[in-house]
Amino acid sequence: MLVVLAAVLQMAAGVGLAYVAGLSSVRVVLGDFHWVWLLALTGALGLSFVGYYWAYKGIFTVAGGPTLKGSQMRTVVTVGFGGFLAHGGGALDRYALEAAGTDQREAKVRVSGLAGLEHGILALGGCGAAIAVLVSGLSQPPPDFTLPWAVLPVPGFLVAFWLAERDRDRFRNQPGWRGSLGNFLESIHLIRELFVQPRRWWPALLGMALFWAADAFAAWAGLAAFGYQMSAAPLIVGFATGMVFTRRTGPLAGAGILALCLPLTIWASGAPLAVAVVGIFAYRVLALWLPMPPSLALLPAMRKMGEHEVPQAEGKAEPPDEPGLRRSA
Repeated sequence: MLVVLAAVLQMAAGVGLAYVAGLSSVRVVLGDFHWVWLLALTGALGLSFVGYYWAYKGIFTVAGGPTLKGSQMRTVVTVGFGGFLAHGGGALDRYALEAAGTDQREAKVRVSGLAGLEHGILALGGCGAAIAVLVSGLSQPPPDFTLPWAVLPVPGFLVAFWLAERDRDRFRNQPGWRGSLGNFLESIHLIRELFVQPRRWWPALLGMALFWAADAFAAWAGLAAFGYQMSAAPLIVGFATGMVFTRRTGPLAGAGILALCLPLTIWASGAPLAVAVVGIFAYRVLALWLPMPPSLALLPAMRKMGEHEVPQAEGKAEPPDEPGLRRSA
């Protein structure tokens, strides 16, 4: 039922936007199809999986987290990569972490940290692209797209890191909303650990950057498949603006919603509307459906991990120099 619902939402978004763009314009765009770019799109999605694997591994193990065996980590990442089975809340990630020996609280913290790392690296990419647009004097994307991206991400990172280090101990293990705030601050601390020790955790940072770069290139290839090769900086600004949530954190991997938002923000960033509608529809269809068969195929292995909890996995990563998260006994 969920697969059918995702397909219906994708089609509804695509058909609705095609009507807005003009069916005759969309027909012309469809006639200028270059299939080789869909091969490039598929390859970029495969490359994004590699980056996501290293980012995922880093957020699992930083600050004394569990270390899964290679086959188990590949299973977890493959099942959750497309986002369809995560149900918009990181349920699979928590399941895997608890199977690996963490308690429920730490599992929630690390899942939040992964989501924060996703959005944080995307924000830094949007920041760099927006600055490039402003320096080059391009008229598109408009200032209400570029100025927030150019100004807010870096100060936002610094303020978040400062607040996390100042208040996370005060809210740790508190009841109600204070405990939720403590978990959120703890997840920011995990991200900070990646940045303050780049020599140790560079695979995670570089992996998430690779994930987003490959994903943005996949969107670019979707446009190129229908005759429009967009400049990189405006594309990244439009892509970052329209990515209101990642496919892992959005319901049904963002089916319908991202297919509705991304074409509009990329159109506002300079692409013709009909090309943005068709090209992003192709990108979103492949991004949603290509990871699904391997995800479904590895679900039994994922269930097996939960039935037989990983006994301390491969051990435990070295604890941080300062008090951090603690594994349950």
